[in-house]
Amino acid sequence: MHTWVVESSSSHRMVDATAVAALVDAIGSQNPESVAACILAAVRPILDAQQCTLFAHEAQRNPRLLSGATEGGPWLAFSSGAQHSRDFASQDELRHVIDRRPAAGPVGVILIARQTVEEMPIGSYRCECMEAIGLVDRLTLLVRIGEHCWITVHLYRDSSHGPFGDLQIEGLIGVATLLARCVARHYATDIDGMASLRDSVSEGVAELGARLTGREREVLTRILDGGTVNRIAEDLKLRATTVATYRMRAYEKLGVASRQELFATVLRWRAMNPTAAPARVTLPNHHVQNNTKLVHIA
Repeated sequence: MHTWVVESSSSHRMVDATAVAALVDAIGSQNPESVAACILAAVRPILDAQQCTLFAHEAQRNPRLLSGATEGGPWLAFSSGAQHSRDFASQDELRHVIDRRPAAGPVGVILIARQTVEEMPIGSYRCECMEAIGLVDRLTLLVRIGEHCWITVHLYRDSSHGPFGDLQIEGLIGVATLLARCVARHYATDIDGMASLRDSVSEGVAELGARLTGREREVLTRILDGGTVNRIAEDLKLRATTVATYRMRAYEKLGVASRQELFATVLRWRAMNPTAAPARVTLPNHHVQNNTKLVHIA
């Protein structure tokens, strides 16, 4: 997988005004197909991608599917996106970028990643999420919108169109800021109204629980999301009894006895430490004729 940071994004590619207007109108839509379908329409003359999925990567949770679309309708994107989130997220090489400490750039950074099917390790992930549905290449736009929060926009090419070329990659670079601003605002509207609260609570778990292990923090984050022991066990591929043990140990370390006490403790700590609130994304203004510079990161 090849990954770059867009140092100075620009809008040097012509984009159909009607398509851009439709994308802007889709921000905040409760239709899970809208934003992804509008992105596909906006980039079609540049990339000619056949599938698009948007994910929110919040702290140590499994990625959350925000929107999905394909040329033939949303079902395939929803199905493959849900499977990726549930079964294969940990196998995606993008996790190395998203989970990297220190992070691969400040809040607001925009990254571009490209991975062909041949670059993926042979196995269930490559088979189920790419080969089985005829996909051969993936371009990804990554936007860091919080201390532990990223949005990813995946654009796919199928076997009938072949891999992306250099011109398509440059095309995505040319509209990177436009897409980043739109998806960041869409996330900020979050249809359940809980985006900022989730991010704040996740930060609180990390800050309060310095003595927690990675697994304990992972379990607590999912508990705060309302996950049951059985569902968390399924997500993390653990026994339910193991999850219950992680929960018990974490509760003991934090001095709480229930989800309600945990939630109250985290929010109380956040209220008493307002300067520790997670930074929010402020993307650069969108200017025409700026130069774009790519820097490869390991």
